[in-house]
Amino acid sequence: MARPKAAVGELGAVQYTRLASGAIRARARMRDDGGAVHQLRAVGSSEQAALAELRRKALTLTTGGGSGLSPLSTIAEAGEAWLRHLATRATSGSLAHSTYASYETILRLTLVPRCGAIPLEALTVGRCDRIIQALLTEETLSKARRARAVLSLICGYAVRDDAMPLNPVRDVQRLPLPEKKTSALTPEQIAAIRELMHAWREDSGYGPRPDYRALIDGMDIMLGSSARVGECLGLRRRDVDMTTAPPTLLIDGTIVQTKAEGLHRKNAPKRTRQRRRIALPAAAASAVRRRLALAGKGAEAFLFPTKTGRPMSVSNYERLLRSFVDENHDALIALGVDVDEYTTHLYRRTTATLVERAAGLTLASRLLGHANEQITRASYVVTAESVDPVTADILDAVLGE
Repeated sequence: MARPKAAVGELGAVQYTRLASGAIRARARMRDDGGAVHQLRAVGSSEQAALAELRRKALTLTTGGGSGLSPLSTIAEAGEAWLRHLATRATSGSLAHSTYASYETILRLTLVPRCGAIPLEALTVGRCDRIIQALLTEETLSKARRARAVLSLICGYAVRDDAMPLNPVRDVQRLPLPEKKTSALTPEQIAAIRELMHAWREDSGYGPRPDYRALIDGMDIMLGSSARVGECLGLRRRDVDMTTAPPTLLIDGTIVQTKAEGLHRKNAPKRTRQRRRIALPAAAASAVRRRLALAGKGAEAFLFPTKTGRPMSVSNYERLLRSFVDENHDALIALGVDVDEYTTHLYRRTTATLVERAAGLTLASRLLGHANEQITRASYVVTAESVDPVTADILDAVLGE
C-alpha cells in the first residue's frame, strides 16, 4: 500500500544526528505550496532547538504559517507581533514613524495594563465592548476612541494570521463623536490679538522677551494659508514665491518629532494628497517677507529657524502660545475669545469658517486640502447662528400672507 502523500507545509519524519561538535542536526522533507519537495536541515544545541529552527525554515516556504500567533496568544503578544510588522513598514517608508510611535504608546499605556493578558480566543464582541465602555467611563472619550482603533487593528492582524476567525471589535457599539469645537476668531479679534502679542512682556524687565514675532507671523501665515502648525514651521525659502501677484506658498511638508528619527521635516503634509499651492493674502505675505529676512540663504533654509538653523519644533511653538494665552487670559476673555479652545488649531478653523461664509463649503474644503467636504463641515466650519434672511423672501413669494 502506497504511503499517503504529506500535506503541503507539513514536515515529514524528522531525523536527528549528533555532530562531532556535539550539536544536533535535524533533517526532514516538506512540500511547498507549489508541490515541490524540499529537504530541510537545521542545527541546534538540542533536539528541541534543532526542531524549532527546522520549523522556522519551513515557514518561509509556505503561506500556511504566520507569525506564530494562536488562539491562546494574549492581546499583549498579538500586539507585539503587530508592532514588529509595523516597524518593518516604518523602516521601508510605507508607514510614518510618528504613526508607529502613537500606536505603540496606546498599546503600552492603555491596552496592555487593562486587557493585555486576555487570550485571543476569549476576546468576544461583548468583552471588547465592555473594555471600550470601561475606558469611556473611567478615562476620556479620546482615549477610548484611540484604544478601540488600535485594538481593532491588532485583532485584524490576528485574523490575517489565522489566530482568530473574525475581528470582534468591528461589532462593538459605536462611540459618540467628540464634541465639535464651536469657536472661531473674528477679524476684529485677530487684530486685537496681534496687538496683544506685540505688547506681550514689552516692559517686563525680566530677561529677554519671548519670540513674540514668531507668534504673530505664525498666526498670520496659518490664518492666510490654512496650514497646520507643523506645516507652517516646515516652510522653507523654496516653498514660497514672492514674485507672483499675489505671492504663493507651497504646502508639501511638516515638522515631526519621533524617537526613531528625532526632530525633522517630513517631505509631505499630514496627508500626502493635501499637497497644494495657495495664494497669500496681504497679512500672510507680509509675515512671509519678515520670515525670509530671518531665514538663512539657502533654498532649504527654514522660515522659522532656531539659532542653529534647524526648524522650530511644534512643541516649542505651542508652548510659546500657551504662555501668551495664560499671561493674557483676562484680556483675551474681554475680547470674547474662548481661551479653552485657543490652540493653533483655532487658526485653521477660523480660516475655514471665514472662507465658507464668503464663498461656500467647496472652496473652504479645497483650501484646507480635504478630500471630502463633509470633513470640513463636521470638524472645521463653525455654523452661523443666523440663517440668511433671504429665506423669508422665498417663503413670502411661495406662501404669501
